[in-house]
Amino acid sequence: MSDDSPHFSGRTGPERGHDALFFSLIRTAVSGGSLTAVPTAEEWRAAFGEACRQTLAGVLYAAVERLPKEQRPPKDVLLAWYALAEQVKRENRRINKEAAELTDRFRRQGRRSAVLKGQGVALLYPEPLLRMPGDIDIWVEGGRKAVLEWLRPQCSIGEVVYHHADTGLLEKTGVEVHFTPSWDYNYFRNRTIQGFFRDEAEAQFAHRVELPEGAGETAVPTPAFNRVYLLLHIYRHLFDEGIGLRQMLDYYYCLRQPATDSEKEDTRRQLRRFGLTRFASAVMYVEQRVFGLQDGFLPVPPDEEEGRFLLDEIMAAGNFGHHDARNSHAVGEGAAGRFMRRTRRNLRFVRHYPGEALWTAPFKVWHWLWRLGHGYLRPQPAPQAGKRG
Repeated sequence: MSDDSPHFSGRTGPERGHDALFFSLIRTAVSGGSLTAVPTAEEWRAAFGEACRQTLAGVLYAAVERLPKEQRPPKDVLLAWYALAEQVKRENRRINKEAAELTDRFRRQGRRSAVLKGQGVALLYPEPLLRMPGDIDIWVEGGRKAVLEWLRPQCSIGEVVYHHADTGLLEKTGVEVHFTPSWDYNYFRNRTIQGFFRDEAEAQFAHRVELPEGAGETAVPTPAFNRVYLLLHIYRHLFDEGIGLRQMLDYYYCLRQPATDSEKEDTRRQLRRFGLTRFASAVMYVEQRVFGLQDGFLPVPPDEEEGRFLLDEIMAAGNFGHHDARNSHAVGEGAAGRFMRRTRRNLRFVRHYPGEALWTAPFKVWHWLWRLGHGYLRPQPAPQAGKRG
């Protein structure tokens, strides 16, 4: 791998301008060391703002703490960063306990489950409590109909979509109960993906781990499953809302987990089956360009052209597209307006991922009719936490 690491010394590319310090901090966080120069107060404020925008403030604070005194931020930025990092730790401690309690509650009711992403992925980080937490996404065995019938007597149920239901199971934290981990707009590809999830379910429900600081035990996906699932999750959010660097950092730590040659080949085979090889090559470029992931950890070779397009999307969108001006809409936008806006948005992906982009509209029409037919368009109100996971 060539040394084209982002620095804040005037290089061109996604890291130019005030983003250069932000990218250098990411490399410092994952690889250690110090910065190549002393940043200005303005650069530090911009870097802190981008860290918040990409929900990486907690992870990057660990790098800030390790810097020599002369390279650290101004006092006001440092104190704000410290306060946010401590808040992230507190939230993680609470959500870890909730995830373990929820898992145990489901088990006592005869339902096995596995926590997707979130608290399970955080365990791959050097300092799990500094990864920004979000809602709890929990995959429960039994299928949509049976799981909904089981849930209704014990909590309010909000929006029900193809793969999950929003629930009021917890007072402070949103809980998405998944019937399946994910999906694909392409009908035929989705059938293949759902078959993979069914085949892998037993191993995921059985893969139990201890959460930090004695918070309890829960099941989380295996590293082999996550090498496929987390990439699919990134792909889904690219088309649905937008994706941020936090999800790319999750995948960085996933790819760094030990894997045999046979396991790596199995990952490549699944990516080919799901039609994700081209997208995976774009992700590999980002993993190398931003985080410095070595060649030996890549399941497929990086593609610079596709990768630059993806990185531009990431930097424009921020975490889950919350900061993407292209997602803005009029107040009171209805279902038809939302459908047209999102369909237009996804047309910019036609050149890169034509199959998925062109299946967007047919899937959304089918999905609306399917929800209407099952009564899922009139959900009971459920407490909602801001989606961050």
